[in-house]
Amino acid sequence: SCSDLQCPQGSPCKVLHGWPRCVHRQPSCDDLQCQEGTTCHVVRGWPRCLQAKTALRRPSCGTTQCPQGTTCKMLHGWPQCVHHQRSCQDVHCPQGTSCEMTRGWPKCLQTRRSCQDLQCPKGTTCQMLHGQPRCVHHPPSCQDVQCPKATTCQMVHGWPQCVHHPPSCDDLQCQKATTCHMVHGWPTCLPIHPLLSSPSWGHPPSPPGLSSPPISCHHLTCSPGTSCRLLRGWPKCLQVTRTSRATSCSHLSCQAGTSCRVVEGVPRCVPPEPTCATIRCPVATTCRRVGGWPTCV
Repeated sequence: SCSDLQCPQGSPCKVLHGWPRCVHRQPSCDDLQCQEGTTCHVVRGWPRCLQAKTALRRPSCGTTQCPQGTTCKMLHGWPQCVHHQRSCQDVHCPQGTSCEMTRGWPKCLQTRRSCQDLQCPKGTTCQMLHGQPRCVHHPPSCQDVQCPKATTCQMVHGWPQCVHHPPSCDDLQCQKATTCHMVHGWPTCLPIHPLLSSPSWGHPPSPPGLSSPPISCHHLTCSPGTSCRLLRGWPKCLQVTRTSRATSCSHLSCQAGTSCRVVEGVPRCVPPEPTCATIRCPVATTCRRVGGWPTCV
């Protein structure tokens, strides 16, 4: 045990791993008595008596002088000169640029412009593209197009197009004894039938054909005392003869393809009303019933 071991001064006895050992004790200011005007400080692990004025003091930012562009900060108990955080106040940007903080650092960037700063030429308008004002051509319209004669401007797939306007009788000047009628969508000069101008004809002139209802007594309203008869394929109002007037179809024999009907009290042989099944339309037209009549449109 340590009672059996005598150690030199400054090396007390300690039992290590079951055996007494003389170990060296770390010196401290407790082992040192300094004279008046001096104080004890541990310097490099050893106690020293130093003059009070030159005694080591813990450094601080108050005793540290940093170079320009840096400031003193205490890091881990020690003063350190570190670069101060820069801001836009420390930067002078050239004309046309402005300072913005980017990832913590001030940078001179192009000044954000707007359409108020840009004057666009004729035919263009200003629009903001990717944050910048740009002069772009405005979408074309019929106001920008001057079409030639006999055409009009229409927007086709977003673009102005000069297209021929549908022809009409206003565009056609017919010769004498002819009049204009629309046939299959086209103005056509047709001869004026003499019966069409007769006072017995009660409707405006209309040429017979696929594009207009067939002319028959069904379309003519006769005055009292007259009845409609077809003369040379045209209806006309004639005076009714009272003698031997038939009142039913029993006394009338009609030709093939016609049937007897009593019209205004008079039996008549009339053809069957036409249908789209009996009319053959030209190419690019189809038959439809218009006003009760089949018409090629």
